[in-house]
Amino acid sequence: MSLRKRGKTYVGLCPFHAEKTPSFTVSDDRQAFYCFGCGVGGSVFDFLMRVRNLTFAEAAKELADRYGIHLPEAPETPVQKRARELADLLCEVNEAAAAYFHRVLLEDPAAGPARDYLRRRDMGPEIIREFRLGYAPARWDGCRRQLLGKRISLQVAVQAGLLAQKTEGEVYDRFRNRLMFPIRDLAGRVVGFGGRALDETLPKYLNSPESPVFHKGRILYGLPVAREACRKEGEVLVVEGYFDLLALHGRGIRHVVAPLGTALTVQHVRLLARLAPRAVVVFDGDEAGMRAALRSLELFLREKLPARLLKLPDGMDPDDFVGQRGKDAFLQLLAEARPLFEVFLEESLVDYDGSIAGKVRSVRKVAPFLKLVDSRVEQESYLQLLTRRLGVSEEVLRQELGLVGAPETEWGRRHAEKRDDTRVPAMEEVVARILIHYPSGIPLLAEAGILDEFEGQEWRELGRLLEKHYRTGGILDLGGLLVELTSEDLRRRVSSWSLEENPWSEENASLRLREYIEGIKGRKGRRLDDLRRLQHEIRIAEEKRDEARLGELLARKAALVARRVRGKANLTKGEME
Repeated sequence: MSLRKRGKTYVGLCPFHAEKTPSFTVSDDRQAFYCFGCGVGGSVFDFLMRVRNLTFAEAAKELADRYGIHLPEAPETPVQKRARELADLLCEVNEAAAAYFHRVLLEDPAAGPARDYLRRRDMGPEIIREFRLGYAPARWDGCRRQLLGKRISLQVAVQAGLLAQKTEGEVYDRFRNRLMFPIRDLAGRVVGFGGRALDETLPKYLNSPESPVFHKGRILYGLPVAREACRKEGEVLVVEGYFDLLALHGRGIRHVVAPLGTALTVQHVRLLARLAPRAVVVFDGDEAGMRAALRSLELFLREKLPARLLKLPDGMDPDDFVGQRGKDAFLQLLAEARPLFEVFLEESLVDYDGSIAGKVRSVRKVAPFLKLVDSRVEQESYLQLLTRRLGVSEEVLRQELGLVGAPETEWGRRHAEKRDDTRVPAMEEVVARILIHYPSGIPLLAEAGILDEFEGQEWRELGRLLEKHYRTGGILDLGGLLVELTSEDLRRRVSSWSLEENPWSEENASLRLREYIEGIKGRKGRRLDDLRRLQHEIRIAEEKRDEARLGELLARKAALVARRVRGKANLTKGEME
């Protein structure tokens, strides 16, 4: 990407979303970037992690290597050293086996049926080479002899799952007469294999057993090949099987991965989130495929990864579909893919019979998932859909679902209208935002000693990092601060503040900062006053034996105490972490 100078910053087209007018902004002084179009921002580490799909440690190492900086490494314990050395050995033996299987497929006359099978499945030489497909011959010792010839420990090969132990000292090939799919991790290392039987042997698909480097619930097929395409497309497609993935790749659709014959796990979804900001589930167009897709909904919601569902015609998988109807028809279905939650909601209401019991069943089925929807706009839309379909008011649905922000009573609505922008955490957020623009005010925060009174955990964290990365002379090490922020959302916000047009004059900012600091300092006293007043009213209610009033007052006291305890508990937790 190219950037051009504009005032004190650089601007260019954002690499994370399609745009025609530059909104991607980089500040050399601030050591931060932010896109005012898609909201992505952070430090150089965040940029590299997104562009290259790296972990923080990988990004730090790449930058250190590029600029000749030595990164001190924590000394390995003996246990860690043995684990790393074993992992290296397992990957080496897998790599050797992958080379052997690939060579057999390309050159051995015995692999003729495997080559014919791939030809019938429309898998050309390019796919075979890129994914290093192979063939395990129908022999009990083909792989074993190959590894012995390379002086590889047979015991390590057993641990890798390439060989199986029959009796003590006697081992044989686990994979025989199977088409072989090497499985690589994000770093490109061969960590295991999938093998498809070319005869009637069961199981039809056999994976490597679990090992220190291979865990089916934590790895996806096609990771290193799809990595760059997922970044460019801004989404990742999830299909069910090897051939579904290969068929799409063969037609130029490369941002695809597949689980290894298992249901999606939370580790899978976290991997997907590293690949792209959105996911599309492309499971078989039958009832089982629909059930599998909907089972994954909770994982996507909990990990806050937006997911859509591409629904194939009944009885077809992606391999069948692109083979019969072509790439353009598939891309059309992809463009029409609907949010996974929307499909789930409609499926949940299919059996609704109009009865009261049916309404209750439908609401209870949807409730746990609707509470996990992160976007208030989406939540509101789904509530309105439920209201129309079930004939239940939105207010009643909110109360039944226990959604945050539900106006439970007329009293609650009236009081909600009276709240202004000096409420917590808005007041704490404004303090932090002012200090990003005017770091010279950071000592005021330290002098006031109010961080313990911040009720928003994220603002306490940011406040402490502002104090930590402030240097005399009014200089703030924003790059270092961004690296230490644990919340990606907060990193984006801080990046956007640092690059926005300053909303305050210096005088205005100083007045507002002091006003808000005093306001936060005064909260503790007000809470103590509230508690004393409540305690006095509780004594009066006890004397009058007014149980209804007593219950209301005790509930208010418990809420006030819990609010304070939560703040202290979050502070302690944050310090421990």
